[in-house]
Amino acid sequence: MSDLQKLLLMLFLKTAPQDMSYSAQKTTQIAIAYLFSGIVVLQTTLGPEHMVIGLLLGFFVQFGFVYIVLKALNRQPRFMQTFYALLGIGLLFNIFSWPVFSVMANESSNDELKSSMSAIFLMLISWEVLVKAHVFRHALEMKMFSALVLSFSLFFISVALSQLLIPV
Repeated sequence: MSDLQKLLLMLFLKTAPQDMSYSAQKTTQIAIAYLFSGIVVLQTTLGPEHMVIGLLLGFFVQFGFVYIVLKALNRQPRFMQTFYALLGIGLLFNIFSWPVFSVMANESSNDELKSSMSAIFLMLISWEVLVKAHVFRHALEMKMFSALVLSFSLFFISVALSQLLIPV
C-alpha cells in the first residue's frame, strides 16, 4: 500500500503515523508538496508577501510543536513519521479547502453560497483537528481526549500566531 493510500485511510482514522514511511527523503518530498499546496490555497486570499509568511509560519509551528511535544514525552524517534503524517494530512486538507477558499474569495459569489462554504470550511477544520488528534494519539500512545487537547492547541497556536504576524 502506498503512502498516499495510507494518508487517505488516515483521514478515516484507519491508519496511524507508524504506518507511514520512515524516510527523510519522503518527509522532504511531502513537505515540498505541502508548501506548494499552501501556495495554491493561500493565493486565493493573501498577497504574495503575506502568503510566504503564512506558509512558513504554518510549517515551522507544526515542526516545532511536534518536536517539542515528542521530546517532552520522550518519543523523539517517532518524529519523522509523525511529522510526515501531519504534513500529509495538511496537504490533503489544503487540497480539499482550495475550492472553498476560491468561492469565498470570489467577489461575484452570492452571500448564500459564501455562507455554505463557510459551513463546509468549519467542517473541514473540525475534521482536520480530529485526524491530527488521531495522529497524536498513536504517536504518543495517549487517550483521545488528551490528543484532542494537543490538536486544538496546535490549531490555536497557529491561528494566534497568524493573527499576530500577518496583518489583514
